[in-house]
Amino acid sequence: MTALTSPNSTITASRAELPPPGTLGIEIRPRRERVVVAPRGELDCGTTDRLEAAVDELLALGWDSIVLDLRGLSFMDSTGLRAILRQANRTEATVKVIDGAPPVARLFDLTGVRGLLEFVQPDGHRL
Repeated sequence: MTALTSPNSTITASRAELPPPGTLGIEIRPRRERVVVAPRGELDCGTTDRLEAAVDELLALGWDSIVLDLRGLSFMDSTGLRAILRQANRTEATVKVIDGAPPVARLFDLTGVRGLLEFVQPDGHRL
């Protein structure tokens, strides 16, 4: 477990390797002016609530700039896609996305929602 500081408080998060199939691990990496949320594993109907809860907790702690790093996802279904879109449409924070592996990235293209999201490079620069 690692204690993480936010603009106003401290939270504890675990850093784990890729979780077993059918599960979702979430790594939280605070940076100076933003926090990176990096889900690992499968983002689907059984796991989206964990991602949303992690983002909700960060917002409650005062973070207003969040980056969702999708590179650790091995799978994402339409429920996961909807969760990403909900996070990106939050009014109380700026939420940007680091694109995932080809199977995850392809979902944004096939559904035509890529233009609705702000994608950034892993270093934080806009694509």
